[in-house]
Order: sequence, then structure tokens, then C-alpha cells
Amino acid sequence: MKLMRAFALICLAIAALFLGCVKRPEPLSSRAVAVIVKTPNLSVSQSGFVYELPNDEYRLQIYATGQAALELSVGEKICKGAFCLSAAEFNKRYFSENYPANFLRDILGGRTIAALENDVIASGANGFAQTATIDGKYDIRYESARDVQRFKDAINSVLIVIRRAD
Repeated sequence: MKLMRAFALICLAIAALFLGCVKRPEPLSSRAVAVIVKTPNLSVSQSGFVYELPNDEYRLQIYATGQAALELSVGEKICKGAFCLSAAEFNKRYFSENYPANFLRDILGGRTIAALENDVIASGANGFAQTATIDGKYDIRYESARDVQRFKDAINSVLIVIRRAD
């Protein structure tokens, strides 16, 4: 029993050493933002930063009372610290299983949500508006301009607003 416990502690120490030494990628760009996320399972209204990283990845840091309260790494997987989920599983847990896997990455990047079905995109001088409706699955209105991304789904009660703060 003591041997098993010692082995587990050694393994944990080695894992901590390797995870602590992993170099985080340098951001390509960053922007200060005000973030609102309201879903049936999540409610956040804080300031933070969005970092664009190499390989079409983003990091969202949310601050509360001057301290980092939440940090999400958004790419093929969505990670909070060492805890990662596939983008599809993250959507199912926090947003809707009917959303395309990369919808959050597309919103953080301020681009159209690529895999929405039945969507209509209207472009303008300051950005675009994208709508998509599938009965019983989603009713999405998404707008992206230079200073704000606003995503609203009336069926799933999801609101995401990312407003540039600088």
C-alpha cells in the first residue's frame, strides 16, 4: 500500500514537472474585451482579454476583482487549465449539442460560423450578420463588427457578447 502511494506521488511529481515546463505559445495579437456569456448552465459578465495564438487557436482570460477568474484555451479542444474537452463536448455541456464544434473559436476570431446549416450571411461595410434557424435546434442571430461580436440563440437561451474595451 505504501509502495503504491509512493509510486503515485512520484508519477504526480513528474507530471507536474513536465506540465509546469511546457512553454505556452506567444500570442500573435491581443485585445482587451468586456465579455457577457449567459446560458442555462453558465453566466459571466466580466472584463478580460482575447489572445490570438498560432494554429487558429485563441485564449480567453476573464478577470474578476483584478484576478484571473477563468482562462479558456480554444482550439480543436477547449481547455480550462489541464482539464480539456473536445469542442463538441464543451458545446454540449455549456451551450448546445447542435452547434458546430468550432463555433466558439469562430466567434473569438470575429469570423462567420463556418458549419452552420441553413445560414444566411449579409455583409456590410462594418462587418457581417449571420442568421441560421433549424426548428427545435437553434434560432441564431450572430453579428460581428470591428468592435463587437454578438451571438444570440433564442431556442437554447444563449447569449455571447464580446465587446472591444480598448
